[in-house]
Amino acid sequence: MAAWVKQIKYTFPVLLDPEGKVSATYAPPGVQPDLARDQVPIASNLIIDRDGKVCFYSLLDSVHFDAKLLGLIARLDQLLAAK
Repeated sequence: MAAWVKQIKYTFPVLLDPEGKVSATYAPPGVQPDLARDQVPIASNLIIDRDGKVCFYSLLDSVHFDAKLLGLIARLDQLLAAK
């Protein structure tokens, strides 16, 4: 993951949350699947501003991965441009 983040040239911290503790803290009610963490075949992406407010939340899955990833990138670009 560190190599990918470096390749993409992100200039912000990227948190890996393999147990899902952070995601569960910030996820809106009802979006986390009722499965054991090791059975969940999706990733969650959050953009949290400096005040701790969730600006973006998405669950990536294999069916909609590309479209949702593009949405994440677009929202991140939008937030960075609004500095």
